[in-house]
Amino acid sequence: MKKLVALLLVLLLAACSGGSEPAATEEPVQEEPVEETIDVTPLLDIKAGALREAPLYRLEGEELREVGTLCEGTLVDTSSDSRGNYVRLKGGEYYVSGKDIDNSGRYYRFENHLLKLGTVETNADYSLYDVKGRKLFSGSESTLYDVVVRDSEDDPRYGVLFLNQVVYLNKEDAQGFIADEVQGAAESVPVLMYHFFYDETKDPAPNDGNYLEVNELDEQLNYLKENGHDTLTMRETLYFMQERAEVPDKAVCITIDDGDPTVYEYAYPLFRKYELNATLFLICGWLEPEMPYSFWEMREAGMELQSHGFLTHQGGCEGMQHGGRILCMDYEEGVQDTKMSLDYCDGGFAYCYPFGDYNDHAIEILKDAGVKIAFTTQNGWIDPSQDIYALPRVRVSGGQGLNAFIASIER
Repeated sequence: MKKLVALLLVLLLAACSGGSEPAATEEPVQEEPVEETIDVTPLLDIKAGALREAPLYRLEGEELREVGTLCEGTLVDTSSDSRGNYVRLKGGEYYVSGKDIDNSGRYYRFENHLLKLGTVETNADYSLYDVKGRKLFSGSESTLYDVVVRDSEDDPRYGVLFLNQVVYLNKEDAQGFIADEVQGAAESVPVLMYHFFYDETKDPAPNDGNYLEVNELDEQLNYLKENGHDTLTMRETLYFMQERAEVPDKAVCITIDDGDPTVYEYAYPLFRKYELNATLFLICGWLEPEMPYSFWEMREAGMELQSHGFLTHQGGCEGMQHGGRILCMDYEEGVQDTKMSLDYCDGGFAYCYPFGDYNDHAIEILKDAGVKIAFTTQNGWIDPSQDIYALPRVRVSGGQGLNAFIASIER
């Protein structure tokens, strides 16, 4: 009995003194979530669109670091490279998750023919926009960009290179511009003028110099491609004339008047084959009320759509032997006609005078309708000293031969 009492006392004293601490219960280990692997193969080498606001990453060493956000709907060219679920974009070491993009169904190329003018550094928080002012990207850190388009009083934005395309940075989002010495810039540019095309194996040879045989066109485009001639877009040509950009010494601009069906049948396959740009000046009132699909298809391949008037490509000015109605038509009617033609081209800003003729009345109409640059049929090269509303071109005539063509574009 005494031994039992003693044992109870020992246990009681141990309890009062706290005894040994109970073993600690271990917290369960939280495993990092494993990202689901996806097949990004269908997203390589395409034009993709952001499905939502999508983080953009830059590759630094072996790590991807977030540098900003692509806006929903932003189009990007993807490369053939990927890292796990992340696809590299053309135009730098940038990546986006394959979960955030999809095939846009578009195929036109982002490209730039303008020379680098310098660099600009952004603020820590900044945005990039397309030419119409739609936001494409929000950056989250100060970044250096190559500048290819100068700011101006009318447009206080820098044109910078981002993901293989020219986008726009507001001046208030920039800390400064550092100019480079530009080498190999052109002082003047030939603007080539084409009209109609035919295939001598299918069609009789027209007795009209405005018709060019398809093999002759093939020879000319092959020459341009093989000899390093950049074919400017119309916007690049506008920036050159406004002295906001510099273009390569061997640059040319190609224009095709009227929008004849032979352009799609014969010329378009060759422009796509050689990946060259051209501008189609459309007589908009002669086309269907809604733009035919063939023109949208050509636009996707780098053939811009611009105005050759709506219902002005006809005579009717009393006492004038030549020229379209724009030379004498009522001012309000002329402005309305021109605006309709620009709208039909879905954002047009360039104009080709009907029959190539113009006067002060026609120029006033174009300016007030929103036209930025206009062309005649007078012969010559363009340079920034000229009237931007009365620019000459170089006529390309059928049967002239390759040597004559070369002589017309070489400096």
